[in-house]
Amino acid sequence: MAFDSVCGVEIVCCPPLAAGGLAVAIRARGNVPVRVGASCMFELTPGDILESWQSACSLKSEVAGAMVAELAHRLCGELDECEGEEIHLASEAAACLFLAIRHRNLPLEDTLRGCRITFDDRRRAEVVEYLTA
Repeated sequence: MAFDSVCGVEIVCCPPLAAGGLAVAIRARGNVPVRVGASCMFELTPGDILESWQSACSLKSEVAGAMVAELAHRLCGELDECEGEEIHLASEAAACLFLAIRHRNLPLEDTLRGCRITFDDRRRAEVVEYLTA
C-alpha cells in the first residue's frame, strides 16, 4: 500500500555516510547507525544485523507486515509522548527496521546503506525510502 510519506511520521532512519556527524564514526567501525526520533541514535553490529535479519526472514511477509504495523504504532506513541528509555526505543526500532525491510522484500545491504521508515498510523502502513549516499 503506497501513500504520501509526508502524511507519515518518521520513526526510524539509517543515516547514509553522507549524513556526516555520528553516522560517519559508526559506519567507520563497520556498524550501521540507526536514529529513532530526533535524539536517540544507536548502532547495529554485524552480529546484531545477522541475528535480527534471520529472525525477520523466518516470518512470512504478511506476518512481518502485521508485526511492523504494531511496533510502528507503539513507536509513534512513544515518540509523541517523548517517553521511554533509549534501550527500549532502540530495541523496538531495530525490530521495526528489519520487519519493514522483510515486509517490503527489500535488499538488506542496500537498505541499510541509508533509509527512512515513515508510518501512517491512520492507515497502519509503513513506507521505506532509500536515502542517497
